[in-house]
Amino acid sequence: MKRTFLSLMALLCLLVSSANAQYVTRLMAGLVQQEAIPLSATTAGNGFRDLGALKTGLLSTSIVGVGEGTHGTHEFFTMKHRLFEFLAAEMGYTIFAIEDGIYGAELINQYVLSGKGDPKQIIKDEFHGVWQVQELVDLIEWMRQYNEKHARKLIFAGFDNQQIDSYVRALRAFEEKYKTNVFNTLTAYDGEGSDSIHTAMQLALMLADSLAAVLPPKPAQVPAAAWEETCWYFSNIRAGLRQFSNKDWLGMINTRDSMMALNVERIQRLYPGQKIMLWAHNGHVGRLHPSVGKAFKTLGAHLTEYYGKEYTNIGFATGVGTYRAVDQVTDSMRTDNKLQPPVPGTIEYFLQAAHMPLFLTSTQQLPLEGHFRTIGVYASPKDQFQNRVVCLPELFDWLIYADITTAAAGL
Repeated sequence: MKRTFLSLMALLCLLVSSANAQYVTRLMAGLVQQEAIPLSATTAGNGFRDLGALKTGLLSTSIVGVGEGTHGTHEFFTMKHRLFEFLAAEMGYTIFAIEDGIYGAELINQYVLSGKGDPKQIIKDEFHGVWQVQELVDLIEWMRQYNEKHARKLIFAGFDNQQIDSYVRALRAFEEKYKTNVFNTLTAYDGEGSDSIHTAMQLALMLADSLAAVLPPKPAQVPAAAWEETCWYFSNIRAGLRQFSNKDWLGMINTRDSMMALNVERIQRLYPGQKIMLWAHNGHVGRLHPSVGKAFKTLGAHLTEYYGKEYTNIGFATGVGTYRAVDQVTDSMRTDNKLQPPVPGTIEYFLQAAHMPLFLTSTQQLPLEGHFRTIGVYASPKDQFQNRVVCLPELFDWLIYADITTAAAGL
């Protein structure tokens, strides 16, 4: 009898707990529905009527960080294209900056300004594999077409530091053009004397730091802008080497986001008074990283410290579908990776429960708490939702949710 009673009590507690969970879900889903602004499309060329709330919400900003829950989602990428179209047409934004190297981005910039070069080939040669997608090419081609029709030109920029090989090519091109022999000792280093990649990075960092200590003034034959640009490439090489020679993962990512913030600050100095849209992962543009917390100072946290309310961010989330990412077993890029459906305890579970296919919302009136999905370069068959519980307004000012998404199209 006692065992039966205890079993009944356990069942009752379970039912009560389940009822409470269902009540909370309905309450949160109702709040999402109340705050959500339905969006008509994720693709450019569909007007801006549904984005009117952003026009009001971004009035005081000059830098908008636009994130992504995965590095390989078609709808995230096309929606970013649409957002930049909106920002350029309605809010005077002129600079698009991506989470990739400055040198490769400058080659793309030459194309959007003058038509010089082949954007697909530049992306294949200079950009990370996650950006080698048709969606980015489409945005670049739109920027080129815009510049052909408008006196006010759009600029394509980069702000990442870890593309060391690309920056080394930039230094070699500089030396070939100006014959200064300033950086040759570094660009000629081939890892000799090292027994691992980590050791090679450490030796290269020692070489770069030694070179920095004796870096001469600008050579007479070099224009000031070319010297500033090349020295900045060199600074990014040093930051990249410091990042990859650090055995502590937390130290690595803090080094990277700190340098990315400096690169964004440089873009503002190069183009004073112009507004910037940043394209990067949620984990960079957010003010807090959902898996690490305050131990990692994100790009978004740095920019908030630098610019205050002039920096605003927009996160992206999704429910189900596929995404493009590298398979960790085969080390090959795949487009059939599957998203795990949101489960109770995740923020996406509440978003999905609103039964709205595509919407934008301010997070300030949406204090959703839970685990949040984060997928980077590598596919995550399991554990897509981070272990830490986070509050949505701590991460982003705005959120775009697409219930069903698909993989980006590789070049």
